[in-house]
Amino acid sequence: MPRFGGALFYVPISCLKGFFLVSYVHILLMKMAEKTIIKLERCRICKGKKFFPFLKLRSMPRPNGFLKKPIKEERYPLDVSRCQTCGHVQLDHVISAKALFSRYLYMSSMSKTMLDHFRTSAKNLVKRFKLKPGASVMDIGSNDGIFLSTFPKGIKTLGIDPAKNLKAVAQARGVETYVAFFSEQTAKTVLKKYGPADLISGINVFAHIHDLDGVFDGVQVLLKKDGVLLMEFPYLVDLVAKKEFDTIYHEHLSYFLLKPLQLILARHGLEIFDAERFPTHGGTVRLYVQRTINKPYTVTSSVVKLGRLEDRLGMYKDATYAKFSKNIQSIPVGLIALVKKLRKANKRVIGYGASAKANVLLNMCGFGPKDVEYIVDSTPYKQGLYTPGAHIPIVSEERLKEDRPDYAIMFIWNFLDEVLKKQQGFLKRGGKFIVPVPKIKII
Repeated sequence: MPRFGGALFYVPISCLKGFFLVSYVHILLMKMAEKTIIKLERCRICKGKKFFPFLKLRSMPRPNGFLKKPIKEERYPLDVSRCQTCGHVQLDHVISAKALFSRYLYMSSMSKTMLDHFRTSAKNLVKRFKLKPGASVMDIGSNDGIFLSTFPKGIKTLGIDPAKNLKAVAQARGVETYVAFFSEQTAKTVLKKYGPADLISGINVFAHIHDLDGVFDGVQVLLKKDGVLLMEFPYLVDLVAKKEFDTIYHEHLSYFLLKPLQLILARHGLEIFDAERFPTHGGTVRLYVQRTINKPYTVTSSVVKLGRLEDRLGMYKDATYAKFSKNIQSIPVGLIALVKKLRKANKRVIGYGASAKANVLLNMCGFGPKDVEYIVDSTPYKQGLYTPGAHIPIVSEERLKEDRPDYAIMFIWNFLDEVLKKQQGFLKRGGKFIVPVPKIKII
């Protein structure tokens, strides 16, 4: 998470008037800092200063900044660079984490695909690491608590998440949540209150964090000597191969590969001992991490194989990213042309899934309610709101039972199979889905 600093002021104790004036200025500067977007000067992994800028998307509002009514919003640059020292791919700018995550409307439990993934993961983790009753599992960025809720009774769980609005949702599932951004200080507080963890997980959260050093410092504080850190996130290899440019947005500060992560983990006395890949979110990698000082687990061949795969695919070459930037240009251009053609033929077009990905694509295409009438979404918190930038109304999926639009743009293409099963009625009534990524196709 970004560290914003303010100036220090020194005044004589007797000058109370001046003191209060300076204090007011300091508070004002801090408030301004919370809203300021930071330009990244150094790589967050290796601290290098040499970057290869390869992608410049349109300036956009916050990806999950859904609105109660259409208003003019602040827009932020969305540019991506590759560190030429360690190879880490990251956004050029960082928005205040408080502005992005203190109130969060994405809920992991809304997807059956993810629920199944969590259930299987919890079962396998309990078996593999012999987690018995009394063992402690903590989840960084626990969202609505759905992952922790899948662990068997008797295992102690704790979610750590900054979204105040999701705490009640998690607690309704029986998952206690500590509301805070994860850091070394947070870890010390949690350790004192709850004790150390046998397993610390972070699923789809590490890409959101600016201060990775602070997080790994916290892991060292909180993790038991023979404990395991589980890191799971969308994999840059899949993003490039499948042209998943709409997964690039302000919340996703980092796009990870193996070698840069090994570099920062080693700096904090940690190492990756195993790796797995999953199809979730368009292509995900899971890394298992242990302390280098204890090494209770043998490093598997999967780690070496993953590194070789990245080398073979040219993931550490600028040319790979220049080609990616060129290849994705046809997607928004093609979608604009298709929607324009359909609207001209008096066909009605809606959207399916008010995701952050949807907001990237909508803003890239410059779409509004005249192009896409409304977007259906299963998340209750989003229904009745408007999408950021495009100002398209969000409604319940129930709308499709009474309305008959001709086409629905599948913004949540990562859950395509799940949606197709759920929306057989829409298809049988003649409705068609437009899938934009990795290339435009109609189902």
